[in-house]
Amino acid sequence: METAPPRRRRVGREQLLAAALRLFARDGIQTTSLQDIATEAGVTKAGLYYHYKTKDEIVLDVLRPSLDELPTVTRRAEAHRTRAARVDEVLGGIIDIALDENSGFAVLMKDPYLQQLLSQQESMRRWWDDATTLILGPAPDVEARIGLVMFINGLSGTSRDPVLAPLDDRSRRQQLLACGRRLLRAEQPTEA
Repeated sequence: METAPPRRRRVGREQLLAAALRLFARDGIQTTSLQDIATEAGVTKAGLYYHYKTKDEIVLDVLRPSLDELPTVTRRAEAHRTRAARVDEVLGGIIDIALDENSGFAVLMKDPYLQQLLSQQESMRRWWDDATTLILGPAPDVEARIGLVMFINGLSGTSRDPVLAPLDDRSRRQQLLACGRRLLRAEQPTEA
């Protein structure tokens, strides 16, 4: 009696995204193929193509919750009157997203491929321009822009430093915000 080959289970988007995130974290975005993701999720490549046509679509979907939160952060910042309060709102929001260990952003932030992909997204370029203006003003100098880029790109490194590991999220957030203020020369907002 001949038995039929085992059927692969139908996998939804969430399982594909979880498999992709595991592989991106372990191997990097650029070296992870669509076939790798399909295999990790236990589906055929055709099953993966049912949901996604490109790896970039998967990367952006992994990041969707974080990317959707960024405009909310800048809208909250726009409501503040002082530069210091706007800086705290934007930096604090970015720090919160970066500290969320369950977010794809926290995992993928350090991947160079991500920087290239996000720079090609019009919505991200617009958000970056808005956030930069809120934090640095309408005509920031090169030094200020470098400070902002260094701060944001450095956020992922704080989770990898073993000396900082004992810090709870609240303490880490406070320290990161204080560092961001110093780097960007923004005063702490006064309590109203």
